[in-house]
Amino acid sequence: MRLFRTIAGAQGGRVFANMGAAFGINDELAAQVVRYFLPPMIKSISRRMDTSQGLINFLDFVGTRRHDRYLADPGIFGHPQVEADGRAILATLFPNAAHLRKIIENRAKVLPLAPPLLERMLPYIAILALGAIELKTRQPLRSILHRISQGRADQVAMANPYKALAVEIRRHRLTSRARQQERRASLSEVISSLFARTDNQRAA
Repeated sequence: MRLFRTIAGAQGGRVFANMGAAFGINDELAAQVVRYFLPPMIKSISRRMDTSQGLINFLDFVGTRRHDRYLADPGIFGHPQVEADGRAILATLFPNAAHLRKIIENRAKVLPLAPPLLERMLPYIAILALGAIELKTRQPLRSILHRISQGRADQVAMANPYKALAVEIRRHRLTSRARQQERRASLSEVISSLFARTDNQRAA
């Protein structure tokens, strides 16, 4: 579970202790909550990368903010702006609010926490998940950007390969279908490499 391991190492390895302190639970339970909510998030992201437009939308969204910076900040839990950013991620991944409520209710059946508390924690889990994805994919995606742009990408583009790659994919949409599929596959594989099989279990 690469994504979970990346999150576990955040904030000097104290991310679950910090989260637990903010929500009145111990670090082991905080880690369990994160582990249980990652699969549906991963499933949603994977579905969005199945099409060129879905991949473009995902890259555009990730490129709007440096979510990976939150991984180093122990003061994120309870911060209104961070919570708002997390809820924006959830709204993107789960546009159907009823579906998200069902996920929360299902997790509440196996976790010793009430749905309202899980709902409060969820925006921060979304922030940590997206931050971990950025942390692990930024450099590989820079390499892909350099290759498909044939070295034309400037420093601004290389600093934010997500936005730049979305632009490149749009620009190359008139190329052959086979080349589009090959490009989409290489990008999706970089992100999907974080999602080990065990990360996808219990994703319903």
